[in-house]
Amino acid sequence: MTFLRRLLFHAAARAARDPRLQAKAREVYEGEVRPRTADAWRRAKPRLDAARSDLRDAAKAADPSQDPARFAGEVVKRWLRR
Repeated sequence: MTFLRRLLFHAAARAARDPRLQAKAREVYEGEVRPRTADAWRRAKPRLDAARSDLRDAAKAADPSQDPARFAGEVVKRWLRR
């Protein structure tokens, strides 16, 4: 197992030093990965903002440090309303 692990590590390190592989990885990242993540962020941001707002409102209704059970109930109640 140790031999296989060392062999795989050596192959990965050698591949990481290869300029052609680096260029291909950069091309794939810029052409495919980055646009997909930007699109996913654009679609997720409104939902995250709404969740943040719900948590803030729940924290105003019930202080999480003083009454965590009531705070959890407020959060669940707000998220089930959706």
